[in-house]
Amino acid sequence: MAVPHITSFCWCMGLEAGSRLIGFIHLIISFLLMVVCSIYAENFRAYVGTVEDAGDRIYSTWYAITCAVAVLSVVHVLLALTLLFAVYKRNTTALRVWVWLMCALFTASFVYVIVSMTFGFSVSGSDIFIAFLEGALFFGLIAYCILCVNSYYLMLKSSEDMEGPHKTDY
Repeated sequence: MAVPHITSFCWCMGLEAGSRLIGFIHLIISFLLMVVCSIYAENFRAYVGTVEDAGDRIYSTWYAITCAVAVLSVVHVLLALTLLFAVYKRNTTALRVWVWLMCALFTASFVYVIVSMTFGFSVSGSDIFIAFLEGALFFGLIAYCILCVNSYYLMLKSSEDMEGPHKTDY
């Protein structure tokens, strides 16, 4: 069974333009998330170790979470820059690295969501259903973006294979 691929991005865009759009959106969202989490981490850091934090340590917990998300968003900024570099330079190796790393992050986040769901929810059924729909939309969108970039990689790789070795005249 072969790797699934598509021939064009949505809105009748080509795979190259779609991969560029994915790269720019990935960069903008990751950069904004990095800035927002850094600002919140700095705000929470001011309350760590104070009287307000003494009882339940909620500020210490949120400080650790926002720092971790800020660091992970830096990784996503680097991934987005890698994708943009790969698309503009038509570098198949960098495209393949992006696809594999995004597949690994996708799988890790999906496993995390499944494992966290096994410990049970403390909310109503309608909240669980809305969370399920949001998760399905999010994971479906990410999977489509990975599929688009992988299809662009396959297109570039097939055009490289069509060139073949250089011919010499004797």
